[in-house]
Amino acid sequence: MTMPQVTPGKKPFAVPVPALAEAIAAEWQGKKTFNAGAMPLTALAYTAIDRVKGETDAIVEVLLAYVDTDTLCYRASTAKTLQDRQREKWDPLLAWAGSKCNALWQTTTGVMPISQPAALHEALREYLKGLPSMRLTACMVLASLYSSLVLAMAVIEKRVDAETAFALSRLEETFQAESWGKDEAVERRQENILNEIKDIARFLRLLGSA
Repeated sequence: MTMPQVTPGKKPFAVPVPALAEAIAAEWQGKKTFNAGAMPLTALAYTAIDRVKGETDAIVEVLLAYVDTDTLCYRASTAKTLQDRQREKWDPLLAWAGSKCNALWQTTTGVMPISQPAALHEALREYLKGLPSMRLTACMVLASLYSSLVLAMAVIEKRVDAETAFALSRLEETFQAESWGKDEAVERRQENILNEIKDIARFLRLLGSA
């Protein structure tokens, strides 16, 4: 089957760059029906066209929920080795994201929630609204997988690559594995997440190939 002309939502199925269109067409070769697991580029494009485009304000508000819960802002209350690692790896990215928004990110220890400055929320709202629907879709999914809007932004802006961002999002889990040994179920779950992240990274590379 060739690449379909319309999305499941009956909207024209068009992507902004030829390289992405060619990669999506390749996913459809030999296929008769859509399979999200086997066709990740198509799935992301469908989401961008059917769910994100035209609904930017709603999607942005969903993403802004990560501002006050961003993984990078919540530090270990014990284990100095982990604290030092978080400070070394996370502080530069928070500083970078803060410079883009002209506002400082607040950090805390433990799990008690903190409220980030209103100026930060507003600056991020404007940044996210300015993303094209395909990139906003990638940002939305990455923020969910990383539990971090900062890391998602860093990937979108090519500050770090997607796999490095995943490793940064898992500092505490990595530390626990080093201390107590690996959990096979956790390892399999992380591998599945990383594979999804790699698909999104490819989607972003193809979008940038114009």
